[in-house]
Amino acid sequence: MRYLILVLCNLPIILLALVNIITQYKLKKVSITRFQHQIIIWTVVLIVLLGSFPLYNILNGRSAFDSNELSLFDIVQTTVIVFLFYAFNNLRQQLDQNERRLRDLHQELSIKLSGK
Repeated sequence: MRYLILVLCNLPIILLALVNIITQYKLKKVSITRFQHQIIIWTVVLIVLLGSFPLYNILNGRSAFDSNELSLFDIVQTTVIVFLFYAFNNLRQQLDQNERRLRDLHQELSIKLSGK
């Protein structure tokens, strides 16, 4: 039951990240390589989230979904880590977009000033 809570707390964050990167790609705000890297990163995060706890239990000889040792602190900690990863990744993307926009504006200003 606790493992299900862990997955349900983190799944919306991962799905939000995937929808966000797909939207940015469709609006042509990110390149195809960045889009592919982001899709791979968030897919790996999802796979690790879904597979690490059952794999850990199987390696320790317990049932795959036995979550007796999973505490509320572990759930909150994992959720906060995934959210912080999303937030930092989102901030980095916004910083890249702002730098690109500033570079383009500087280039346009240079072209206009050179024409005078």
